[in-house]
Amino acid sequence: MLLERDLSLHGVVPSTLALTKQSTGRKYLSMIKLQMQMIEMQILRVRRLTLIPGGVLPPGSKPMYRFSNSLPYLLARLGVRMGDLFARVIRHEKLTLPMYRVLAALSEQGHPLRLGEIAELTSADVSTLSRIVAEMSRAGLLTRDRPENDQRSLQVVLTPKGAELAGRLMPLAAYYEEVATGSMSAKEAAELKRVLVELYKNIDRLEQEVEAGLIKVPPPARPKDVLDEQPEARGKARQPRSKTARK
Repeated sequence: MLLERDLSLHGVVPSTLALTKQSTGRKYLSMIKLQMQMIEMQILRVRRLTLIPGGVLPPGSKPMYRFSNSLPYLLARLGVRMGDLFARVIRHEKLTLPMYRVLAALSEQGHPLRLGEIAELTSADVSTLSRIVAEMSRAGLLTRDRPENDQRSLQVVLTPKGAELAGRLMPLAAYYEEVATGSMSAKEAAELKRVLVELYKNIDRLEQEVEAGLIKVPPPARPKDVLDEQPEARGKARQPRSKTARK
C-alpha cells in the first residue's frame, strides 16, 4: 500500500503498477526455471560421464565406480582364492589347476574333444593348452589321436588312469563349491550361476568395442592453476595500458 501511494504521487496509475508487478513476477519465475534447468543439465552430464567410457568428470567430482566394490575385482578375488586352495590339495597328485580343468572338461563331456573345444571350455589359450595336454599325455592321463576322417585335427580323450583321477577330484571340487555357497539354497546357487553365465556373454560387447578402438583412456586433465584462474584476472590482462604506462 505504501508503495502504491508513493507511486501515485509520481503519476503512476494502479494499472501500470499491476503490469509492473506481473512483469517482475514473470521475470523472477523465468530466472528460477532457468537455474533449475542448468542444475538438471549439470546432474545429467555428471551421470553420463560416469557411465560412458572415456568421460572426464569436472574437477572435484567423485565417480560412482569403486575398485574395492567392482564386479571384476570381487569375482577375481573369489576365483583366485578358491583356485589357490584347490591347487594346494591336487598338487599331491602332481597336477596343476589348468590340468585339473582339462580332466574335468573331458570327463564332463564324455567324448573326445579337439584342442579348440577344450580351450573354450577351460578359458585357456590354445598354445598354452597344447603344452599342458602334451605333459598330461606323457603322464598317461590322456591320449592324443588324429581321426582317420580328419588328419588335420587332434582329438584328446581320457585314459582309464585319467578318468579314475577325475572321478576322485570332481567331488572334491563340488565340496569347495558347497562351502563357498554357504547358506544359499540350491535355487539361489543355480540363479547365481545363471547370472554369471549371462555376465560372461555380455562381455562380448566390450570385446567388440575394444577391438574397434571405441574405448580409450581419457587424456590428462589441464593444470589446476589454469582451471582456477579467475575471470577478473583474465579481464585485467586484456585491459590496454594507460598513457602514463606507455610513456
